[in-house]
Amino acid sequence: MQVAGRASALDVEHFRAFAAQSEPFRAKLARHEQFILAQAQQSAACNAAHTLEARLSRCRDLLGSEDIPLAQEFLGQMLGVRRTSVSIVAHTLQQAGLIRYRRGHIRVLDLEVLRDSACECYQTLKSQSDRLLGLPA
Repeated sequence: MQVAGRASALDVEHFRAFAAQSEPFRAKLARHEQFILAQAQQSAACNAAHTLEARLSRCRDLLGSEDIPLAQEFLGQMLGVRRTSVSIVAHTLQQAGLIRYRRGHIRVLDLEVLRDSACECYQTLKSQSDRLLGLPA
């Protein structure tokens, strides 16, 4: 295993051996797999059914902070839209006083109103996470 500021890697054979010996570990892996599948399905449904404004409004809850240090390009990739679309929606939310946006950084100013304009997908995923993993989404 590698440590000290680098990504850790676990030998596949050690992983398989541990999984073969531990039923609780295999059960946890299966629940994690179920959650990843649910997350992918929810993301696809969200992208098809909800406006970009509603999807962008839930980013604060997804990231767990009032300060969101993400560039428009990355947000666009994350939300399945072009960077320019993120720029337009971020400008609209800023004009409404919900966020402050500058290059590569969003600051949430009015969390309650922002949550009201968000889609329900974050809460759906959080419920799935709690049920399957016992952890926050």
